[in-house]
Amino acid sequence: MKDTRGFIVESAFRLFIERGYEGASMADLVTATGLSKGAVYQHFRDKDALHDAAIEHFFLRFFGGDGAVAPAGNEGLDVVLADLCADYVRLMDAVSTVVPDRTAYYRFVFSILPKVKNHIGSQIVETRKRLIAAAALDQERGALSTRLSAEAIADHCLALIEGTALLCVTEGRKDIAAALEQSVESYRRLLE
Repeated sequence: MKDTRGFIVESAFRLFIERGYEGASMADLVTATGLSKGAVYQHFRDKDALHDAAIEHFFLRFFGGDGAVAPAGNEGLDVVLADLCADYVRLMDAVSTVVPDRTAYYRFVFSILPKVKNHIGSQIVETRKRLIAAAALDQERGALSTRLSAEAIADHCLALIEGTALLCVTEGRKDIAAALEQSVESYRRLLE
């Protein structure tokens, strides 16, 4: 983000992470940008609009902010998992460019949960459907064992991705992509 609007959103995101929504006044947000009050208000009518823009930029855009999830078609599980992991890594990298402390992502998620709970829930449902379709397709092709249902595999994959990333962040590891790749590969071997 290099334009003025983007700069304001990034500055506000840092402050929302540091102080939370309630602890950051509009005056604080204006001060954090170093811009005039008028310049900030030209882009955002109030703190809530600025908060919504930060949520969109640092969260929703990585999870189908428009409500769309890539359609399940002839995608195998490996393709879907690679896509989901890549999205997660992009999200964490975007947060890290503004706030080096990767735990900021989790603080931000929990702080915005009341505002985005329905959206997150619908995205999880759609992503789960995509994973179920991919696992079922691979089972039909004989590429995956049928010991577990496609639904169980989908749930495991969702937990695996989120859990692996959370462990990396809490352990201070920077290599989330490598950790996700290793976890997914190990899980896939168990499914053969």
